[in-house]
Amino acid sequence: MTVLAKKPPGRDTGNRSRRAPITGRRRLGGKKFFGAIVKGAGLLVFTWLFVWPLAMLIFGAFKSSPLAKNQRWTTSGFERVFSDPDTYAALAATMLYSLTITVLSMAVAVFFATVTTRMDVSFRRWITPVMIILVAMPTVLYSLSWAMLGAGESGLINRFLDAIGLDALAAAFNTRSWFGLIIVTVFKAAALAYLIILGAFRNQNAALEEAARISGASRMRAYFGIELPALLPALMAASLFVFVKGLEAFETPAVLGLPAGITVYATHIYDYLRGGFEADYPAASASSLVIVAILAVLVLIQLKLTGGGKTYTSVGGRSKDTGLRTPGKWAGLVIAAMLFYFFVALALPVFQVILSAFQPYLGSPELSMHNIEQLLNTPNVMQALKTTIIVSVLGGLLTVILAFVVSFAFVRMKGSLGRYIQLASWVPAAMPGLVLGLAFLWSVLTTPGGRSLYGTVWVLILGLAVATVPLATRTIEGALAQIGVDMEEAARISGDTFLRAVGTVTVRLMTPSLIAAWFLVAITMSGILDVPVLLGSTSTEMISTISFGYSNSGETVLASALYVIFTAAMIVLALAGTIIILIVRFLANMAVPKNPRRQEDTTSRALPEGASK
Repeated sequence: MTVLAKKPPGRDTGNRSRRAPITGRRRLGGKKFFGAIVKGAGLLVFTWLFVWPLAMLIFGAFKSSPLAKNQRWTTSGFERVFSDPDTYAALAATMLYSLTITVLSMAVAVFFATVTTRMDVSFRRWITPVMIILVAMPTVLYSLSWAMLGAGESGLINRFLDAIGLDALAAAFNTRSWFGLIIVTVFKAAALAYLIILGAFRNQNAALEEAARISGASRMRAYFGIELPALLPALMAASLFVFVKGLEAFETPAVLGLPAGITVYATHIYDYLRGGFEADYPAASASSLVIVAILAVLVLIQLKLTGGGKTYTSVGGRSKDTGLRTPGKWAGLVIAAMLFYFFVALALPVFQVILSAFQPYLGSPELSMHNIEQLLNTPNVMQALKTTIIVSVLGGLLTVILAFVVSFAFVRMKGSLGRYIQLASWVPAAMPGLVLGLAFLWSVLTTPGGRSLYGTVWVLILGLAVATVPLATRTIEGALAQIGVDMEEAARISGDTFLRAVGTVTVRLMTPSLIAAWFLVAITMSGILDVPVLLGSTSTEMISTISFGYSNSGETVLASALYVIFTAAMIVLALAGTIIILIVRFLANMAVPKNPRRQEDTTSRALPEGASK
């Protein structure tokens, strides 16, 4: 007879093994469901921020006004735009303006990229920091500084020319002209183009030059005949980017062009939008669609050239034998050109802003604190300063988050979702800032519950965040590409979720780059004029709109003083934030207990043999 042994109580392993997979599947299904909800909600928000404004701009081109309660369908906007000869004149002037600044900016950018990566000359290491400062400097402030430098008899450059005996040139020099508009734009655009092409110059395969030299070509012929043609895709992409920026330009043409009667397409759209409730929104929306269509084609070409965000470089490293070289007899000329550019493009405008902030009037020999005291005692100015700081800090944080998502889609995600995020993130690039502000205005006012956001600081934060995502993406994308996927995969294998792995590994390693991107975006936001012009109100004015008003009324010294106050406030906030971070890190390190296993190992090694038993 066979005797069956009884199972010990509480040891029903068979049933547990059969139930465990069911519980695991339920947990896995719950995680997938929750992940799908989070992904869907995020995708919906992303679409509303980046794609919906364009759809509403198209919608608004056929409606009477976004501010009117009784809207009606109309095509009057298209009729006025295409029957207005100023539309074609402004479009032609903008095309010529963009082409001119593209050619000049790329020439300057290629020169400085060549000096940085190939020449052993003094002050070479100053180039990149100067270019970064030029890019980060608010465009409104930079344009105002040049408006003061060449302001006729009171202009600093005019007085210098008059002092050295060039009276005729001093009388003719005026930065509020086509000459000033182009030169000032080139200074900023060249810095941006330099930062875009610098990576391609650094990573170019040194074997190209070596092969050319072995074949008997001189260094000059190897450079112009082999190296530059090999960089053509990267140069074309950067040229197209600068050309697009020229088509979108508003701040510099508004400050330097409008007083001289110069109209580009962005200021032409701005003319339709003057007057608040009396603004011609249908014509502004219709004219915006014209430039959006042109820019969309150019952005698609740029994506084709860059492979959807990738850069074209022939990576092979530069060997020691073909490293930096001395330009010989041209060394003095190269150094002189560099120092002249540093002085004219950066030092002179910064000096003008600081000097004029303490002048009672432009060109005054006396210095005082009157402008600072007047602004500090003006309620609407202090409110604008507060609004700008809030928008810059919170908007910069939101921009960095969105840019990280976009960069992650560019570098990591290969499916349809990643491709959608990539394409959607380029939609703002096809809209000038003024057009983006108009599109966001339509988007907010046509969204259920969105009218409560209009005129608040939150709509400024959202609009400026979308406008600056391309800049932040450029800053973050390179840092993300340097972090291997295997580190995230190791965290996932250890049991972390996808979001936890990205947060604890990728974000932590990218913290310095994310902080740098936040600071760059925050400074840039403070100087953007076109978006706050449409999305702001009297209670949410920013210092860019206040300073633009001072400039139009001839009180440029107050505009300079306002930016000096803002810069000082941002420096104080940055120092305070740095101190807080250091204190938190110190306290966190003090609170972390020592590893008990390491203590036990140390103790066992310190005891005599057999004492630990």
